[in-house]
Amino acid sequence: MLNHKSVQVIGVPLDLGVSKLGVDMGPTALRYAGIFEALRYAGIDYRDAGDIDVLRNFSLDPLSPAEREQAKLREIIRTSETLARFTAKALEDGHMPIVLGGDHSTAIGSVAGAAKARGRIGLIWIDAHPDANTPETSPSGNVHGMPLAISLGHGMPELVNCFGFAPKVRPEDVCIVGAKDIDPEERKFLTRMGIRMFTTFDIENRGLARVMQEAVDVVSRGTNGVYVSFDADVMDKRVAPGTGITTRGGLTYREISFIMRSIGAGVELIGFDIIEVNPLLDKANGTAELCVELAMAMLGVKYTDYEKKYLASNRPGQERNDRNDGEPDR
Repeated sequence: MLNHKSVQVIGVPLDLGVSKLGVDMGPTALRYAGIFEALRYAGIDYRDAGDIDVLRNFSLDPLSPAEREQAKLREIIRTSETLARFTAKALEDGHMPIVLGGDHSTAIGSVAGAAKARGRIGLIWIDAHPDANTPETSPSGNVHGMPLAISLGHGMPELVNCFGFAPKVRPEDVCIVGAKDIDPEERKFLTRMGIRMFTTFDIENRGLARVMQEAVDVVSRGTNGVYVSFDADVMDKRVAPGTGITTRGGLTYREISFIMRSIGAGVELIGFDIIEVNPLLDKANGTAELCVELAMAMLGVKYTDYEKKYLASNRPGQERNDRNDGEPDR
């Protein structure tokens, strides 16, 4: 639900938290997928802040492995601080930030900025993975598997203290939706912290409507709005192939659509991330296009293929569009 005078789109082509190349192209893919056309269709005022300037993985090739890791960490810290400023400023000026990633370490900065501007916030983490590892527990050492733990105040101090305060969110204000692949140490950490998590098994066993009602209640109780961090890999790989870690048995199109509509109807949404879209792994930019549709659902706007291909060009009062795209006039 949009409670702001406009949205501000912020691109973060960050790929330093992952090992697969291509996720830095996510912001461009989402723009090409028509996010601005969708906002115009909905009559939502927007501004494009462009992309934050970020070092890319390939630019670090001349460095030794040890130097590369140090350079990656420095750049993730710098990018997180920059994004936190952008996100906080957008909210302070009355705009809803929509952050286009980038790998999921992007959320370190976006959540920090939202919390700085709003104080106590609810956080919905939509992801096949909880991203609740620390350097001590992470099997890979990749930072994109750590941002939720960092936002809760656990992990590398340089990242935990992003934007000068920690933690960014309280455990009781966080809800994970759609988790499927959970590392053993992550599960222990989340249990110890008391984080509410709804796995794909919970969704199947308890029903999605009940799960989302509980999730909305968790993040809304006593908070000053809700931020959503949405990772494309939560969806089944047949639905969303264009992401770095595809998921067999992930959320279906109907399930993820219902989740986003429930958020749009049920919470005071203050901003969200669209994360881990990788066009190098996609098919005809379909994952990015789906993510645009889901973003609009969070804003309370129906923007499926029907709206895009038919209604947008056949509104009352408009001249009929003699397209030759295989879609019949109705």
